[in-house]
Amino acid sequence: PAAEAARLVADIPTVLADMPPLKLAGMTTASRPTPEDGFPIVGFAEDVPGLYIATLHSGITLAPAVGRLAAQELMGGAGDPLLAPYRPGRF
Repeated sequence: PAAEAARLVADIPTVLADMPPLKLAGMTTASRPTPEDGFPIVGFAEDVPGLYIATLHSGITLAPAVGRLAAQELMGGAGDPLLAPYRPGRF
């Protein structure tokens, strides 16, 4: 992963005009959560009052939408039907 990260950083000036050469200051690798069925888990836990779960492997692409829908629910709004298939209670 370190060599790939360094290569990507070195390639940035070839994609962005007028970008000076960059130096990789550091990097971190981590595991991303993957629910057992491969789909997001979003919503209030049924057995722990007040616990809201939002975990998904595709967080980079879905974070804006999930964040908006979760915030709506957390602020007391109605749950969006789009989240129905991803509720924690399905397990």
